[in-house]
Amino acid sequence: MTSLRFLLIVLVVFIHNCYTPQSIQRIIDNGDMPPLFVKNSFVHWVKIFITFGISRCAVPLFFMFAAFLQAKKNDSYLVLLKKRAKSLLLPYVLWMSILAFFYGGLKLIVARIAPQFLGHPENTCLTWTVLDWVHKVLGYKPNLDGSGFDFPEFAAQFWFIRDLMILVVVSPVTKALIKKFPAGFFAYAFTIFIIPVRMYFVETTAFFFYIAGLYWGMYDVPLFQKIDRIQWKEILSLFVISVIFAFTLGGGEHTTSHNFMVIFSCVIVIKFSAVIVRKEKLYSLYSYLAGFSFFLFAIHAPLVKRIYLKTVDFVLSDEEHILELVPIFYPDFLNNRYRNRNRDCD
Repeated sequence: MTSLRFLLIVLVVFIHNCYTPQSIQRIIDNGDMPPLFVKNSFVHWVKIFITFGISRCAVPLFFMFAAFLQAKKNDSYLVLLKKRAKSLLLPYVLWMSILAFFYGGLKLIVARIAPQFLGHPENTCLTWTVLDWVHKVLGYKPNLDGSGFDFPEFAAQFWFIRDLMILVVVSPVTKALIKKFPAGFFAYAFTIFIIPVRMYFVETTAFFFYIAGLYWGMYDVPLFQKIDRIQWKEILSLFVISVIFAFTLGGGEHTTSHNFMVIFSCVIVIKFSAVIVRKEKLYSLYSYLAGFSFFLFAIHAPLVKRIYLKTVDFVLSDEEHILELVPIFYPDFLNNRYRNRNRDCD
């Protein structure tokens, strides 16, 4: 897990660097500045393979490794809750408090001093309802298209910690079901992930890969050895075919073909971890960078993005775009359309 932690976080950043016409429309509806959206077909497919493709293994693997380690340590429920309160709940509360000040307190100050820098200066924490706070801190706001529920508004990426906390709390029931119905419960979790079926309190992807991690740890499945037997050409071929099919005939994200692609991407990255472990210098580098993983995860959006847009973006005009391909390899906060200085303020 150490060899993959930083790499997986970088892939999470890439995930947040992918935009579609639908996601851009939601950004505009929220009053935010739309990102640079490249229409070039080559760039479009590069983005698909990176941000909709291989990067989609990142969060599933985090859930699977977390559940595996939980199963192997086999702590008592009380000890488990104490550990997760320190490693999950405390960081969640801390960062949400920082973001609440960023969006709430800091916005009140700016609204008084320089309201022209705000898109909606009238919308402050003083006007938020209790339900608004729930949506901002925890999420669960129904999507307008009826496709499910939104992520925490303060920092969407924190849905991972939210769902992991919930899954840890209910893990005694989950483990009991696994022991009682080992084949049937796995088949159930796999089916609702592949179809896919939307769940309410946790994402279906989180549920399935957490269950898979528990099976892995509880039954000592030799996962790495099994994956190591798979040939690179075999798994890469399956991945490429699944990506092309998912985004041509398969319907795109959150479809059966896309979810098979997610599994193939997980196999690729787990197989790649063996390469990292075998290279001593490479493993040392990844182990060192792993210490910065959570900080990058927490700060890459929205804090850095917002600060960047408000302090740097006004310097560049619409004619000064970076080469089309370059923004694909930049974090989310660098992949935004540069506002025209002559455009009217929001």
